[in-house]
Amino acid sequence: MTPRRLGVAIGAGALTMTMLAGCSSSPQQPAATPERPEKVDLTVAVWGGAERADTYQQALDLFTESQEGVTATMEFADQGPYFERLTTSAASKNLPDLFWVTDTYFGRYADAGALLDLSPYLGEQIDTDAIGESWLPYGEYGDGVYALPSNFNGQGVLVDQTVLDAQGVEWDVETWDDLADLATELARPGEGYWGMTDPTVGTTQRGFESWVRQHDQELYDDEGQLGFDEDVLVDWWRYWADLRDAGVIPTPDVQLESETQGLTNDLLTTGKAAIRLSSATHLTAAGNLRDGGLALHSYPELKDAAEDWRFYTPLLLAAAANTPAPGVVAELMNSLVTSPESGEITKISMGTPTAPAVNEAILPLLSEGDQQVVEYLNEQLEFPTRPSPTVPEASQQFAAELARYSQEVAYGRMTPEQAATALFKDADRILG
Repeated sequence: MTPRRLGVAIGAGALTMTMLAGCSSSPQQPAATPERPEKVDLTVAVWGGAERADTYQQALDLFTESQEGVTATMEFADQGPYFERLTTSAASKNLPDLFWVTDTYFGRYADAGALLDLSPYLGEQIDTDAIGESWLPYGEYGDGVYALPSNFNGQGVLVDQTVLDAQGVEWDVETWDDLADLATELARPGEGYWGMTDPTVGTTQRGFESWVRQHDQELYDDEGQLGFDEDVLVDWWRYWADLRDAGVIPTPDVQLESETQGLTNDLLTTGKAAIRLSSATHLTAAGNLRDGGLALHSYPELKDAAEDWRFYTPLLLAAAANTPAPGVVAELMNSLVTSPESGEITKISMGTPTAPAVNEAILPLLSEGDQQVVEYLNEQLEFPTRPSPTVPEASQQFAAELARYSQEVAYGRMTPEQAATALFKDADRILG
């Protein structure tokens, strides 16, 4: 089948069920039940472009070829319109039968009762052993399981290895102090070359979340309020302020300008900085933009960091609570998440697969850069980790305020202490 770009929201109500009296099921197929009608037309939605949608349509076709009476059509839209449409559809209980969602939106959809509880299908239609018990908590909400993490990403440090080699410098970074020392050694502020980029002034704050979790705290607690202390934030801002004052990281106007076009204008990509805290998956994209020369390393740690601080950003596969064929949907979810054959089609389009068998199957099919990313993330999984609490609905608004106050500190208009006090006061209002 051919994927279609989302226009108006098409939800689970579009699924067709036809019960044909006097017709028996194929011997290979389960008999028609409320869980599995004889004719099932599923809608599946994902964000991204036509290429990603076509890839996943092939994976859907692989599933439906072995399922008599089942069809599945992929729908897609750019990320912004996609989530706008999903949020509207969740409120009206008109979601697609199956769709991907990020942790930012998962909690609000589950709280609204818009998602199917997958608990009855775990260990049955859904092979939990193939996914791994450590991944299931990422889809938990309250007493139920409302999503499966199909893919994931993690954090890392991108390094211009060509610069290190030219200066005869080894990567020997274990602590945040080590990172600061190396960046200081590599910086040439008089020439406009920075030892490291500034991760504080943008809207993506995964670096700060790592810092918080190393303090054995969380960005948000189980009640959706701030889960970290003011002094943790103050110390974070002080760390980067010291590097900024020393000319090791760029001024805020330079940093913000570099973020206007994504990786294309990034200081590391354009050869104007040596180190960047980053999503691990950016290794391939950034490397392609600058013809390689990059290395990927683990995050630095506090000297007394919590052992289980590492966290991963899951891509969650969820189903509409009112899908008329939940059993079929559960089988399709299982295929998309745990089938090596399906994984060989989709590879890492949505990130590194969570299922180990899928990881193993796709690794030889990937480019050298993508192999590095998958191997790095699999190595990270060997360390202890703990799931993060569900992200509250107002998280995006809080993240914007965190970035705003980070910029106030970076421009010298507020001290770290002043900004932290003001942010915590605003957080009470934003998070309720």
